[in-house]
Amino acid sequence: MRSPGRIAMLAMLISTAFVLASLERLLPNPAPMIRLGLGNIMTLVAFVVLGVRGGVWVTGGRVALVSLVWGGLFSPTAVLSVAGGVSSLIVMVPMMKMGGRFSLYGISLAGAYAHVLGQLTVASLVYVGSTGLFHLLPILGTAALATGLFNAAMAGMLVKRYAAVSSRLP
Repeated sequence: MRSPGRIAMLAMLISTAFVLASLERLLPNPAPMIRLGLGNIMTLVAFVVLGVRGGVWVTGGRVALVSLVWGGLFSPTAVLSVAGGVSSLIVMVPMMKMGGRFSLYGISLAGAYAHVLGQLTVASLVYVGSTGLFHLLPILGTAALATGLFNAAMAGMLVKRYAAVSSRLP
């Protein structure tokens, strides 16, 4: 059975991921086609605090809410967001299930890079019709690694704070 506290935590993480992703849309992009992926911080927190299932729920909830609010369910933005989210989960979930063999940094870096690969693949196949977009992989991949490091650092701080607070709860 699911506890009310667990459901509340999941709702908080999904809503925070949505808020971070929405705020990010209001910021200027560091470069064309590059985003910070701030919503992914909450996915990483969910993986640690709630487990694999929680991380999957946070990613799915964030992608669905962002798609509904910012572009429509079948817009190119939504399709690419789903592609990136699914691709990152395909890589991060098995890493999480390996019982601590990978750090939060390793999981975040792998997820960020997979996100870029998934988006480039779908954009190439669905919207462009050629593999020409893969010439952007060195630039986008480097940006993904930088944002993956940043997101892991932020998630690590939040997880430590959560542990400190939850240890004081009755």
